[in-house]
Amino acid sequence: MALPLPGTPIIIDIGSAYVKIGFSGEPGPRFVFPCITGTEKYKSVMVDVSARSIYVGNDVSRMRGVLKIKHPVNRGEIMDWESYYEILNYIFYSLLRIENLSNYPVFYCETPFMHRDTKEYIARLFFETHQVKSLIMMPTPLLSLFSVGLTTGLVIESGDGLTWVVPIVNGQMIQHAVQKLPLAGVDVNQNLKSLLMREGVSISSSAADEILQEIKEKNCYFALDPNTAPKAGEMFSVPMPDGSTINVPTYILYQAPEVLFNPAMLGYGNIMNITQAVIASIRAIDNNYWHDLLSHIVFSGGNLSYSGFQERFESELDPLLPQLGKIPKPIAPLTAVKSELIKLQAVEITKKNEDNCPHCGTLVNLSDGKELCPSCGGVLVLPKIKIGASGTESKGTGKCPHCMKDIEDISSLFCPYCGKSIEALETVKIPEEVARKSPAQEFSEFMEAANKIIKFFVPDNLQYAIFTGAAILGSLPSFQQMFITYEQFQTNSDLLYRDISEIL
Repeated sequence: MALPLPGTPIIIDIGSAYVKIGFSGEPGPRFVFPCITGTEKYKSVMVDVSARSIYVGNDVSRMRGVLKIKHPVNRGEIMDWESYYEILNYIFYSLLRIENLSNYPVFYCETPFMHRDTKEYIARLFFETHQVKSLIMMPTPLLSLFSVGLTTGLVIESGDGLTWVVPIVNGQMIQHAVQKLPLAGVDVNQNLKSLLMREGVSISSSAADEILQEIKEKNCYFALDPNTAPKAGEMFSVPMPDGSTINVPTYILYQAPEVLFNPAMLGYGNIMNITQAVIASIRAIDNNYWHDLLSHIVFSGGNLSYSGFQERFESELDPLLPQLGKIPKPIAPLTAVKSELIKLQAVEITKKNEDNCPHCGTLVNLSDGKELCPSCGGVLVLPKIKIGASGTESKGTGKCPHCMKDIEDISSLFCPYCGKSIEALETVKIPEEVARKSPAQEFSEFMEAANKIIKFFVPDNLQYAIFTGAAILGSLPSFQQMFITYEQFQTNSDLLYRDISEIL
């Protein structure tokens, strides 16, 4: 695949589970691979066989049986810098194969509240080691919000290591209200592993995490009522890397991700679940923003892509909303209303000297005031259209329904004799049995549903929501002016923390 023109930002999103790489303005990432590295378990004993010292991404997945697997990023923190360096080298020189990185800016997607020393160290790594043209680093919740075209909303972002509940108003994170939960994909894996062990299935391998993640991504879902017991004897089969299969009950499929709403399943007694974190985040900000945030809830992250999550989340959040009390409705800005009435004016039509007869088509001379066609006798006068307040013309004479006197013009609104209003039509009385069957109740239910506070904005692909937001922003000329060069970084490192709301 050909590289875009120089100056197009490279998007790098290194998560705990996957790495997404691409360019600004593109609909999706060019490369997606697991954020893992691997080294050989055993010393190579074959002659004339060249083996790499370290493997990255998909190469590790293909050879996971003979490799020691490492996860360089754990719960949003870089734990193994050597592996992190190898991932960057793999991105630039094996996947993108860019000869001169000084022609391309880098858009780096960072976790919220990254430590200042870590952030500046990564910046120096890009500038000094890889010598990129320019750099910008942005928190992932902002990018998730922009991926659905919003600048204000409540972002719920859950990846492999962390879950974030972030309120954003006009492109600014309300930092004191952000909730960070150490409850994410790895915990679902751990819960899945414990549930399998209860059924006598033990996965002991250096690639156990990858096997559990594959089972989770392909099979797990959320049940609206998790207390409903599955049918007895219902099982499902899962293929293993060695060709064998394991059979486990179906309840494991919806019990494994249940830890997101019930952390006590893993013994986490002091951790809020997702809905409790939402209420805590909302409470920490001004109640004037509550309605706007609850009506613009954005989901992001592969850990929320389970089937049925949105319905389950809404059913868990609804009972908690009364804890907030009265939620003020947003005050809509008043728009200028034109107070002047539109006046109808008569339009004068230019008199024609000749025209075709509308009946026979003969060309007739109209200069002498003819009203009838000399050939067929048809009327040549154009019809007059009267624009009045009432949409009816006079229907002739009639009787007043009150004094029973004859009225010459019943189009009049009042009787000239008794002064009472003239009702042209009698009031139609609706039978009670028809009224009972009216759709008023259904309409009220529809209006109630339309007036619900909670509304969701779900990206097409939750796993790529962060990348999509970066691709949109990186393609904006006004945003590209916020990238900083190495000289600017050396002069003032605070430019890395520039507020994006200034361009919104």
